[in-house]
Amino acid sequence: MKTITRIFLKYLILATLIPAGFCQESNDPVFDAMKNELDRSINRLKIEDMHTPYFLSYRIQDNETATIQARYSSIVNINTNRKRFLYIDLRVGSPDLDNSNFVGSWGDVFNMRKPVVDENDYQSIRHQLWLNTDKAYKKALENLARKEAYLKSHPGKEDIPDFAAVESSVHLDKPASLKTDLPNWESKVRTAAGALKEASALQDWKVTCNVIAANKRYLNSEGSKHLKAVLIHQFVISATVQADDGQRLTGFLKYTTVNEDIPATDDIMLSDIDTMVKELEETASSPAIDEYSGPVLFTDFAAAQFISQLFVKQLSPARGLVTAEDWMQQYLPDGKLARRLNRRVMPEFVTVTDEPGKESYNEINLAGYKIVDDEGVKSETITLVKDGWLVDLPMSRLPCKKIRKSNGHALTVQNQMTIPTVTNLFIKPDKPQPMKKMVKRLQKLAKEFGNEYGLLVKQLDDPSVSNPYMWSDVSQDMPELMTAPLIMYKVYANDGRMELVRGLIPDEVSVRSLRDIVAMGKDEKVFNLMQPTGYSEFGYPIAIITPSILVEEMGFKSVEMRDPLPLSANPMFEGK
Repeated sequence: MKTITRIFLKYLILATLIPAGFCQESNDPVFDAMKNELDRSINRLKIEDMHTPYFLSYRIQDNETATIQARYSSIVNINTNRKRFLYIDLRVGSPDLDNSNFVGSWGDVFNMRKPVVDENDYQSIRHQLWLNTDKAYKKALENLARKEAYLKSHPGKEDIPDFAAVESSVHLDKPASLKTDLPNWESKVRTAAGALKEASALQDWKVTCNVIAANKRYLNSEGSKHLKAVLIHQFVISATVQADDGQRLTGFLKYTTVNEDIPATDDIMLSDIDTMVKELEETASSPAIDEYSGPVLFTDFAAAQFISQLFVKQLSPARGLVTAEDWMQQYLPDGKLARRLNRRVMPEFVTVTDEPGKESYNEINLAGYKIVDDEGVKSETITLVKDGWLVDLPMSRLPCKKIRKSNGHALTVQNQMTIPTVTNLFIKPDKPQPMKKMVKRLQKLAKEFGNEYGLLVKQLDDPSVSNPYMWSDVSQDMPELMTAPLIMYKVYANDGRMELVRGLIPDEVSVRSLRDIVAMGKDEKVFNLMQPTGYSEFGYPIAIITPSILVEEMGFKSVEMRDPLPLSANPMFEGK
């Protein structure tokens, strides 16, 4: 009888040590592990005479990916994988002053997300949460101490809180799954690569198909919970040529689609490839320009790139990071427009809105669609520019001097930094002009500048595509704010003739170019793209809906970087 009593007591004690959530039936052991470890950590993490956590959040992101890549006419990579990552935001101190927004070392800038076991095993996930939370707590205490010491010797002009209060929210999407027909995608990749093979002027080319199904689970100690799901297809076709003087020109096509939208049909894709190759070949044999100052008309993808680089990328951060060393600032995003809140940044006929809740537009699914952001805050539609004035900014829970609340535009990137971002950006001119009038206006402005011609730009360079093809040091001629024109035409002032040209990079371009916009077109288009964040290789999906854009004056100088020419002919076409 005593033995039975001892066994009963033993199991009774063990039962009290097992987390309550583990004893319950659950449809999602990942959420259960997150919830139980979060509750335990927020209540029990403590070092004597030190701060306890006042806020804790977990995000576990599942990425299922499929990649197919061809170089020349051969498939070089077919790969599918599944990876799971953990992001932790643990704060000590108080919302007025905590350990966040401070960079004391290089490790703080690149504190990368942590890998998590792939299987939905409660115990394994709980173990990794416990171990990483313990490390995050100790690091948070260390960072707060360093931040307080720094602020004592470098006091700020104003006391701005470190964390804005928000209402808790719950949002649960249906999980996304990787539904991709690999043989079909392989056929599409081969078709594109085969079309490029026929162009004898090309030196190198590749075709890449990436499909990703991402599911983000989020919980925080304030009661917010979400599961966000998205399926993104990206089909990238690129090719490179060289002019006789060694200038390298790399053309590309990018088809980015969301959920059930599929990238271009084979007929459209082959037509686009044909146009890309012809423009590249003609550009390579065209004359190089030494310099240019005057009006520029941005059309097609160049219009979206212009907005992406000079407007979107310059909107954040609204409040800069505090750094222990001044040299660190050059490696961090610098929002040049964020400092111009309540000032005119565009002409008075332009309004810009950011509309995260818009799922599609003109029957195209928008890449920036979201209901809640990465901090669990409901995403709000905001007017960024009204009658040319910058009146609002995308905001996370980090307040700035002029805006003290979040509007649900936070994004946590791979290094666990949380930044405010745009979602679906609509550029809305009051009096859009037909393209014929836009070109006429370009010609008229060119004459007023005393120029023989104006410039029409259809595509800007994309370093993520072109840099891998470079042989020379790519840092030599890298423009700061806007990349170099890739496909551009002279438009002659007298008769409107168009002639492909090359050889220019931007010279001292600033965000003031946005104020020099004089007209916008009626040719509004939807562009889904991956927006750079300011951190190397970190991007996020957005949609930019914009017409063509005419800028009154921009300056360009001659590109100096050249690659050496090949010493012998391409064997694929020798003798043909």
